[in-house]
Amino acid sequence: MKVLHTSDWHIGQIFHNYSREEEHKYFFEQLKSIIIKEKPDVLVVSGDVFHTATPTIVSQRLYYNFIVELSHLDDDLQIVITSGNHDSPSRLEAPRPLWEAFNVSVVGMLDYHTDSDVSDLNYDASKIEIPVTKKGEIIGWVLAVPYMNGNANIYDSLLNHLKNRPEYADNQSIVAMGHLAVRSADITGHSSDIIGKLETLDVQDFTNVKGVDYWAFGHIHFPQAIKGIENMRYAGSPFPISFNENYQHSVVSVKIEDGNTETTVIPLKTLIPIIDFPSKPKGYDDALPYETVMMQLIEILNDRAYVRVHVQTEKPLTQTETAAMIQAFEGQNAMFCGIQSYFPEKAEGDDIQDVKTLHELKSKSPFELGCAVYMKKNGSEMPDELKEMFKKVCEEAESLS
Repeated sequence: MKVLHTSDWHIGQIFHNYSREEEHKYFFEQLKSIIIKEKPDVLVVSGDVFHTATPTIVSQRLYYNFIVELSHLDDDLQIVITSGNHDSPSRLEAPRPLWEAFNVSVVGMLDYHTDSDVSDLNYDASKIEIPVTKKGEIIGWVLAVPYMNGNANIYDSLLNHLKNRPEYADNQSIVAMGHLAVRSADITGHSSDIIGKLETLDVQDFTNVKGVDYWAFGHIHFPQAIKGIENMRYAGSPFPISFNENYQHSVVSVKIEDGNTETTVIPLKTLIPIIDFPSKPKGYDDALPYETVMMQLIEILNDRAYVRVHVQTEKPLTQTETAAMIQAFEGQNAMFCGIQSYFPEKAEGDDIQDVKTLHELKSKSPFELGCAVYMKKNGSEMPDELKEMFKKVCEEAESLS
């Protein structure tokens, strides 16, 4: 059985006020070419199809049109899509009966039984045990597990259930999907807020499960074989979703034959690169002053790229300085994506915003605390636009309390 593994498309993402529709179309064209060349039996998409749980009509149309195009590439191509933590499970799964006409299986959520006598399992296993067929015969199975709270036990119970099905045979391949965080994974490019509240699982939770030929995971955007285990992979995002993801993006081709699994990482091209300019410094001493950076901007303004600017400064930039920086990008190919300021390190005890007692904590408003946390984390004051938005959120939250 041949599998093509991808994940974390994040359709509909707005990146620093810029739509990424063109980049998604560029990726989709690459994926179509890869499918034509590789001729997989099944394409698996391991979650985070959309960037938000309420995607726009434009985003949904882009997704629907592309999946239909893929289904027309090869009548025998099966497509299996599961939900991620960014997706709305019900919204993703709603067209499920229609998708089946295109050989597409979409699993947004588990359907739990109310009658305990129906099965040894408390959910509908048949919904997520998807047979992969070739010339009318079953050659393998996809365990299409959608995003849910971390629980590796589901795979053991699913395998036991699957192997008791009359259609199952020992020579059939098994691919298990999941959208989760494995504790041993390389989270290069991720920050804790991107990882979110997903419970992490240990790699042994999966290596202890016997019978799975390939683990097709989503959620971590850095493509990798987890702890070097070739048949347990994150496909990664198809292009940079943030400035931290400045690495090679890819999809994974998987060949399973006679119990052996062979993986091939297929690199993807990025339509619009991300650039830290002049370059991402290690700190204040390594950064360049505002005036120097402004003079050097001419070097990259003609290049089509997302640009995050880094400057050395003694105090927060004024609105005039920030406006001048933004104006330099107007009418140019380069797209302005914010300024990262670097301040001199404070001497110990200089930070008057440190909260040392419960009384001091209670004396601070949520707005003040948020601004202080931002300053401590980023080494600069919260930008005025973000500060205004944050203030409104705090006021709305306080009005509801």
